[in-house]
Amino acid sequence: MIAANKPPRDSFKQRHHVAAFTVLEQFAQGLVHVARNHGGSVTEEQILKSLNSLRDNEDLFDNAWAILESDLEAIKTREHAALRHDPFGRLLVSRFDHLLEGNAAGDIEHGALSRTILQPFFKVIRMMVGMDMLQEIDREIHEIIEAHANDDDELRNPSEYWDHLAKTPEVRSRINLVFARMALHFSNYEHRKKWLIQLVNDNMVHGEERWEFTETHCIRLLDALFADVRKTLAVPEHSAELVARMGRENVATLREVVKCIDADVAKLSK
Repeated sequence: MIAANKPPRDSFKQRHHVAAFTVLEQFAQGLVHVARNHGGSVTEEQILKSLNSLRDNEDLFDNAWAILESDLEAIKTREHAALRHDPFGRLLVSRFDHLLEGNAAGDIEHGALSRTILQPFFKVIRMMVGMDMLQEIDREIHEIIEAHANDDDELRNPSEYWDHLAKTPEVRSRINLVFARMALHFSNYEHRKKWLIQLVNDNMVHGEERWEFTETHCIRLLDALFADVRKTLAVPEHSAELVARMGRENVATLREVVKCIDADVAKLSK
């Protein structure tokens, strides 16, 4: 199940906490040693000298940097989600891949989203949902894939494979929870929409031709991302499950966010 209150023992946050605390522990031990040699007290000057001595001790930070470097590589992998090597990333993108250029939406000139949006999209997901939840759901989805794997999987058409996986109830519920958490950040809808447009445009890697993520693109993207949240809210027993997971106030917020998106979509249709 998804951790509600504290991260799992091997979470992104916990690993960095351990690494940082190890460095602080080394510093504290150095100060204790100084204090023992000076009658049990440490002056401001001695603290600064101890800090400077740590600055030159590169080995002290090797473990902390190794953990950070490993997680940065994992983030890069998420940003460049591959079809089979990153199932969680691919499943997240499946919510709006019909809007991407080359798919049902056609080309950029006719309103499709440029594929350069993928990198800022994953950045937004990390910021709004948090690495702890993302890593735990990622692990759960890998476990689901392994439990249902069979010898014919590699022979399947990739599109059919992912469509089938995305519709699996246990996978669908986890992806839905990610976007429900994301939707909560749009309680101040107009402000957050402008923030999202700016963030995406500032973080895209541009090629020869510059593409702009507009308000129209943003509305269509949000409508696609939160489509299953809307469906869940429309079914009483399903919305009750969401209340049990997220709380009544949060679900009320989700309803208001969906209303704002629906109003925007209606304006586009005029």
